[in-house]
Amino acid sequence: MNAPDIWFTLFALAKKGAIHRGINLTTRELGETLNVSQQTASRRILFCFEQGLVSRSHTANGMVIHLTEKGRKELVQVSHGLEIAFAPLEDEIIIEGQVVEGLGEGAYYVDMYASRIQESLGFVPYSGTLNVRVADENSNKAISRMKQTTPLIVKGFSHESRTFGDVICYRIKVNQAVEGVIVIAQRTHHSQNILEVISPINLRKKLRLSRGDNVTLTVVPLHLVT
Repeated sequence: MNAPDIWFTLFALAKKGAIHRGINLTTRELGETLNVSQQTASRRILFCFEQGLVSRSHTANGMVIHLTEKGRKELVQVSHGLEIAFAPLEDEIIIEGQVVEGLGEGAYYVDMYASRIQESLGFVPYSGTLNVRVADENSNKAISRMKQTTPLIVKGFSHESRTFGDVICYRIKVNQAVEGVIVIAQRTHHSQNILEVISPINLRKKLRLSRGDNVTLTVVPLHLVT
């Protein structure tokens, strides 16, 4: 991770929209935003460019700056650190529910995303999902809290003229025993009270789960992921 002055530079660029698109900017304008000299702003931009944190092209009116994927990940790391700093240590997020039958589509979608899941989450997923119906209002509130934490993202893709969207992921432990991931697709046929869980192993078999069995999903903060 880079020095704080680079974080603030990337943050300032992101606030101006450079995380989503190229923005027109001069080093004088950046210096005024950061309250540093134009020369210092120029050095920071050059450093960010050389480190692959931004792309840069010169124009008649200055330059066009765009954060690269590496630059975005740098800011995500800072965001994770701030989340850890602000989160109470005892503030555990626990979701309770019951095992339900799926729609028979889980294996297909897991297989389609398998290589991207391995790249983003670090494991080859078992071909299928564990479907859990949320038990009560407390668990619904826990889900809302979970969604306020920083997720992992499995990037979408296109295949044979079909678009597969991004998948939002949260690390969990199932019954405090087996690591898994809650996956939330942009498009799903499940009702809102159904969660889909993936894992490197067959969770039903490993935990001897049947339809109607109670399960506990404990969210694992990113800084505790091993």
